[in-house]
Amino acid sequence: MEYRRRINLTHILNCRDLGGFESQYGITKFGRFLRAGVVEVPDDEEVKLLENYGVRTVIDLRGEFETNDMNPDFGRIKGAEVRNISLYEANVANANGTLAVLNDIYHHIVDENKESIRAVLEAIADAKEGTLMYHCFFGKDRTGILTLLLLTIAGVQEDDIIADYQVTYTYVEKYVEEHSATLWSKDREMHYSKPETMKSLISHFNEKYGSVYNYILSTGLSEEKIEKIRRKFF
Repeated sequence: MEYRRRINLTHILNCRDLGGFESQYGITKFGRFLRAGVVEVPDDEEVKLLENYGVRTVIDLRGEFETNDMNPDFGRIKGAEVRNISLYEANVANANGTLAVLNDIYHHIVDENKESIRAVLEAIADAKEGTLMYHCFFGKDRTGILTLLLLTIAGVQEDDIIADYQVTYTYVEKYVEEHSATLWSKDREMHYSKPETMKSLISHFNEKYGSVYNYILSTGLSEEKIEKIRRKFF
């Protein structure tokens, strides 16, 4: 199997492997986790590529109205289990209007949706062997928050987590420019993946919960499940 850091696809944006990160437990392995944004229904060639990559679990983090609007039909991946576990019932547009700053929206998501976050992490812990792919729309907000939690469990340094988040806008910028008239916000700031946004979220965890890891525990996720997730990285 030939693994790679970024999988460049047409209908799936910002698709990246979480392998190759240095951590206190070693180097995270390729072919264990893929993070992605799914903006359109993948074609058969893309589905086959994911199948050959080893994807055997797909978790869709979007809300019900989004999945009804566009179902990527990852059930076409042979042998893959597909689950929709909404990390946040809508995209960040659901909070926009009352919370106009992306930092505040992220803080709101993690504080008010612990049960959903625990459910996603438990599903990851119990997922069958093979590559696990998780996605939202752009693969930036909900996917970015989940990636922070997963890489924290893997023992990856904060600088690398922030850098991984920061890359997103580079990979979605063309789509944002071409579809600006139909996106949920006309404010370009809402679509950026600035390092300050992830730094703010980490600071929020540190100030309110003591650490990112303590926040994970506060969701009700057991140490046993945390260890199961960690082992999947190595």
